[in-house]
Amino acid sequence: MKSNFLSEFVNKAKDNPKTAFICKRGQSNLKVSFKEFLSDVYQMNNYLSKNLMGDRVLIFSYPYSYLFFVGIFSCVFLGKDIVIVDSFGDRDKLKSMLDSAQVTDVLTDKFTSFLSFLIPGKRNKLNLTSFKKYDSYEFLCDSASIITFTSGTTGTPKMIKRNLEFLASQIQLIQNNVKIFDEDLTYGLLPMYTLFSVLMLHTSLVSRKINDCQKFNVSMLLAPIKKIQKIKNPIHSVQRVFLGGAILYKKETEEILSKFPNAEITYVYGASEGAVIYKTKLLDYKNSLFTFNSRSNGIDVEILNPDSNGIGEILIKGDTVIGENHQHNTGDYGKLVEGKLIIVGRKKYSCSEISFYNYEFDENLRKDNPEIKNGFSFYYKNQIHVVYQGKITSPQKNVIYHPFKKLPFDLKHKTKLDYGKVILILQQDLQVYLLR
Repeated sequence: MKSNFLSEFVNKAKDNPKTAFICKRGQSNLKVSFKEFLSDVYQMNNYLSKNLMGDRVLIFSYPYSYLFFVGIFSCVFLGKDIVIVDSFGDRDKLKSMLDSAQVTDVLTDKFTSFLSFLIPGKRNKLNLTSFKKYDSYEFLCDSASIITFTSGTTGTPKMIKRNLEFLASQIQLIQNNVKIFDEDLTYGLLPMYTLFSVLMLHTSLVSRKINDCQKFNVSMLLAPIKKIQKIKNPIHSVQRVFLGGAILYKKETEEILSKFPNAEITYVYGASEGAVIYKTKLLDYKNSLFTFNSRSNGIDVEILNPDSNGIGEILIKGDTVIGENHQHNTGDYGKLVEGKLIIVGRKKYSCSEISFYNYEFDENLRKDNPEIKNGFSFYYKNQIHVVYQGKITSPQKNVIYHPFKKLPFDLKHKTKLDYGKVILILQQDLQVYLLR
């Protein structure tokens, strides 16, 4: 039996002249209708069905191109599991992810085929650009899954597997929480965002430069924070922004607001296991830091073992939550106040016994020390530690400060500290200190 939502997409797309993709190609632009896109997917079906060696396929096309999405849809239609990796910079983590996902095949494009040697292990490698010489193969299966990974800032990246039925429920969750209109031109800076946009029959811009949003009059932007921070000039065409992926501090919040002077910006607290958990307007967030005003439709939130201040670990529940019994412990400390969710820190790097919560501490650290470029705190072996770039001008007692020329950030989000890597770097010095 074929997936209902996928069959519905095919029926709506097969003769649809609406533009599915606007692609920036050098100095020229290419518009691809949903009808043409589906035709390309069917040709890709024939190419891949004859050349794939297994059932787990990594799409190595980065930054994401039009063929990246043709390849994803073809693999879905053929019932293959698609593996999406957001960063290829850490070879050890990449090997761990590909091994855990048991990747059998790697799809490249003209930009990445010559870099395929970076993919560890011996795997069948195919170039997506070769599909055009094949005839169409109209095949639709319902057994595919999409595999992504958590950022791994607190350990090894965890594999997240979404089958088609679950993917359909998350698409519905996105529709319930994001305002995207039929006439919108959307720009998604994570593959899952663009995938959702295409399945909802919206027009998507595919470009390697986020500043092209202004040139093409993009009205809806869906992006992780790390990409938005790279914007140099304000983008006036964007009317709505949907962003998330990391905690924001006040200075970062103000910088993002300045980049979209005409936009309503929705800031999301979410997780790989729960997509959208809570959301708020970024302007409200600036005035009430770490506070998210509205619970996502379809997600329930509980605070586990709250203390006298109502702070405890955040638990999420719902049909769209990945985890045993559709529940997931987020690993974040927070509290519920009059229906609003306030995030205060990561459980692993905070200490409730002394009311030290690292997000709250980080904000005060940055406010009290304006000459630091970046600064993060964490609790380790009964001590509060701060790692930073720049200069500490207002040190606190009972806090150990560690200057860095360059802090290691996690590969996926770039704005989150890679706490595990920092602790490994500091372990020798910490052991010397603790032995004194």
